Amino acid sequence: MFCNQCHKNLKDFEALLDKMENCPFCGAKLVRPAVKVPQKGVNDLFDTLLQKVGEGLFVDDSVLENELRNLEAPEFEDAKDRLFLLVLKHIPSSMSAVKDFSDGEQQEVIEACLKRLCVDLGMSFEPCAQMLDALQTYIWKKIFPLSQNFFEGHFVDPRDGQVYKTVKIGDQVWMKEPLKYKCVGYCGEGLYEWNSVNKYCAVRGWRVPKKKDFEKLVQTASNLGLGDASSVLMSRNGWEKCSVTPTDNLGFEATPVKGNTGGIGSNYYSHFWTADDKYCFEIFPGRISFSTHSQSYVRLIKDDSAENKE
Repeated sequence: MFCNQCHKNLKDFEALLDKMENCPFCGAKLVRPAVKVPQKGVNDLFDTLLQKVGEGLFVDDSVLENELRNLEAPEFEDAKDRLFLLVLKHIPSSMSAVKDFSDGEQQEVIEACLKRLCVDLGMSFEPCAQMLDALQTYIWKKIFPLSQNFFEGHFVDPRDGQVYKTVKIGDQVWMKEPLKYKCVGYCGEGLYEWNSVNKYCAVRGWRVPKKKDFEKLVQTASNLGLGDASSVLMSRNGWEKCSVTPTDNLGFEATPVKGNTGGIGSNYYSHFWTADDKYCFEIFPGRISFSTHSQSYVRLIKDDSAENKE
């Protein structure tokens, strides 16, 4: 312990400190640090507040805010600080409002709430996920898995000024939509002939992905443990005719096009050129493959090597 006035170390008086009121060096009144009370978690705080207020605690953010301000319990100081952040971003009321909505709508809301905490407030993923999982349990009585790979941006193609949404997935950054740069070999509607892909599609800072880039993307999707990687990469809209329920947990948003590839459920699929000889990356309902095409779409990937050269 140190004196707040003269800043001298009082370790030599440690046995007497409990009985001393003034510093033996300067005579100033000793200010003892507050004893840190062992902290309880967010779930414990929710339990305490719910016993008092009931489920109406989540309907109106002002109710939860008032309860937190009036709560005098030192063991909940850390948990109170966290819940104030939820109130600040109107998260409890947002989740309560969709309590009786479909799973798909609830998943959209929970991802939006995660963005408010991680992106808007700059918080790290783990504490945010813990709080949101607690809210899901209390409000929805179920938990949807959360993905931290949702950080979106955009890229402006300097050749024609077109703006493309981008998404960071793991340590890769992908375009969320097909390239539409009109060059030799462009067939319209985002389709390119193979001979034009490596010659004209890449632009400074962005390149045509290789087969191994797509394989890494699939591995990232598989590692989530949320089922088939194809579902994780599919857009939530557009696949209704295929009797699948895409989750799009990574924000890749692969949309379907109609094809004639044969096989059950294969009339609709997504396909994108790789930089390897005429091979395309294909996403079918329930499976992922590589195959040759005459025309396909292009999704560029951020070229880290080009960035390092700048």
